[in-house]
Amino acid sequence: MMGGSKCKVHHLQAAGGGGGEAGSVAPFVAKTFHMVSDTSTDPVVRWGCAGNTFHVLDPAAFSDFLLPSYFKHRNFASFVRQLNTYGFRKVDPDSWEFAHESFLRGQAQLLPRIVRKKKTGSAAGRELCEEGKEVRGTIQAVQRLRDEQRGVEEELQAMDRRLRAAESRPGQMMAFLAKLADDPGVVLRAMLAKKEELTLAAAGNGSEPCKRRRIEADPGHGCDAAELAQSRGAVPFPFSVLGQVFY
Repeated sequence: MMGGSKCKVHHLQAAGGGGGEAGSVAPFVAKTFHMVSDTSTDPVVRWGCAGNTFHVLDPAAFSDFLLPSYFKHRNFASFVRQLNTYGFRKVDPDSWEFAHESFLRGQAQLLPRIVRKKKTGSAAGRELCEEGKEVRGTIQAVQRLRDEQRGVEEELQAMDRRLRAAESRPGQMMAFLAKLADDPGVVLRAMLAKKEELTLAAAGNGSEPCKRRRIEADPGHGCDAAELAQSRGAVPFPFSVLGQVFY
């Protein structure tokens, strides 16, 4: 089918204008006319009932199969822009139906009348402005994707830290239980040592801040509560067991 279609397209281009029309047919117009007139493509694109419009019924299939065959690309938006460049107009805002006064079913001799619009300075400026907006929109979309990726990476790192902390808790608990099994009085001594430390701190805030009470650990040797607790094998405070802090 593709070999025959190319021959027909070349025939349309070479035929120029019939019925007194001069000039050749633009390749884009000739390819579009043949694509629409080919009955084998009717499920995807075909003439309207009156023969003065054509419908793209399946834009996805049109982009995936017909555009690569005729125009070597898959960009449906680019095809629509080309139609606008040659003076086609969109008939129905809710469907892909296009029309041109010289694009009629069975009237190939009218095709040379369809020519590319000449760009004025204002039109060129508008086109450049639209392209600039598209570029800026693309840049902004890329930036949003990067920000989202960065946020996901930070969340994964936070989850990894929480997971590592959760994995370490059982080991800490087992170490504490092992120490408790070896010395059941460790908790009691730690609590007493902390109480003594708090008592000394409260006494240091009284009328004689420089004077500290001593607890006799051994006859003739003075030591404070912290030294006493350490000498008795108490664990330093504060410490926690499964998230419960002991003082």
